[in-house]
Amino acid sequence: MHPARAFGVNTAMTATMPQPRVSILVPMRNEQDYISPCLVSLLAQDYPRELIEILVLDGESTDRSPEIVADYARQHREVRLLPNPARLQAAAMNLGTREACGDMIIRADAHAVYGATYVSTCVRHLQSGEAENVGGLQRAEGTTSFTRALAAALQSRLGAGNAPYRVAQAPQYADTVWLGAWRRQTLLDLGGFDETLAANEDYELNCRLRAGGGRILLDPALPSTYYPRTSLGRLWRQYFRYGTAKVRVLQHHPNTLVLRQLLPPLFVLALLISAAFIPITPWPFIGVAGLYLLAVLAGSVQTAARAGWAALPFLPLIYPTLHLAWGIGFLYGVLRYGPFRVDLRGMAASERLLREGTVEQPAPRE
Repeated sequence: MHPARAFGVNTAMTATMPQPRVSILVPMRNEQDYISPCLVSLLAQDYPRELIEILVLDGESTDRSPEIVADYARQHREVRLLPNPARLQAAAMNLGTREACGDMIIRADAHAVYGATYVSTCVRHLQSGEAENVGGLQRAEGTTSFTRALAAALQSRLGAGNAPYRVAQAPQYADTVWLGAWRRQTLLDLGGFDETLAANEDYELNCRLRAGGGRILLDPALPSTYYPRTSLGRLWRQYFRYGTAKVRVLQHHPNTLVLRQLLPPLFVLALLISAAFIPITPWPFIGVAGLYLLAVLAGSVQTAARAGWAALPFLPLIYPTLHLAWGIGFLYGVLRYGPFRVDLRGMAASERLLREGTVEQPAPRE
């Protein structure tokens, strides 16, 4: 079945179902510039206000974020501020799941805002039985010349590869989605998020969900906007952390590896090996670095032609930051945590899921 025709929500069926209580979990640390717009958008949902609670899990922020949330909590009984002394997002999600009163759990990023139908759309998909996890695109939007260029890069093939949660054009099943929405019981049955991971905890949970036969539905129509990092330094730290944590995930779930995750560390290795030959001959290094530079320049021009030429000065810096930070972080993860097994059959199945966007449909439930 074509992915775009696979997900017709049965509105007649869901209309007769009682509307469940929803708990929105917002992990937060030092988000004073973003948390207020985030909460405003969550409080403006078209879902019944009396059925929503918003739990903000604060990871010991050192800025004004907790005070801002506390002000909202005094004015809106839907909002609660909870301390997250472990600081990790995985710990925040587990704490929020334990404290939640809702039958449905929706994860929200403090660095984003959400359209009015976000919650109701997630609930409708979950109630229809189409999937056990529902999410949308990480649709980046910038507010400065640099962040607008970064947003364009994150939604390009050179910056995102074939990651559906950044480039999908139609509803499909996927290996992961941005954020996520689940029945609370699903998270409890899975044992929650892995608190040993500083990043990639969402992907790791989705690996366990898929291994148990769960389906992950990506709906590009889910309305949300993500605000990316505001400097190359912050972007580097983010992607280095992502690359390092990916190794831990692959040690537990080697069958989930996809080609796009191998390319950055392989490129970094090629640079290092060719650089070792420079005392003998510089040509291998010149070849590797030169071909990459040409690819980056061509990709930068292509992205700028689509997103606006003001992005062009930033893109040749952004793309190498994305690739090198992730690749070096990945190699550091191998050195720190040890190697992982490569499952070629699992890799082929994961690539097929990304390419086709479909999974074998389970038998109807009794």
